[in-house]
Amino acid sequence: MALSEASKQMSLRLPASLIDKLESCGEQFRAYGLDMTRSDVVRLLLNHALEATKCNLKSLLTPSVNTRSRRTR
Repeated sequence: MALSEASKQMSLRLPASLIDKLESCGEQFRAYGLDMTRSDVVRLLLNHALEATKCNLKSLLTPSVNTRSRRTR
C-alpha cells in the first residue's frame, strides 16, 4: 500500500487458529528485523493474495502444488 494512499478502517472477526498463524508470520518477519504490527501483516498478506489470484475463484479454491518438492521418476 502506498504511503500517500487514503485508508479506511474495517474490523473483522477471525478464528483463533488464523490469528495464531498471523502472529507466527509476524514473528518470522520480525526475526528478519522488520517492525511489523498485526495489521501490517494482514495488509501485506491480503494484498499479495489479491494480486496473486486476481480474485479468480478457481485460483482461490485450487490447492497450490509445490513443484519443487515433488520428485519425478
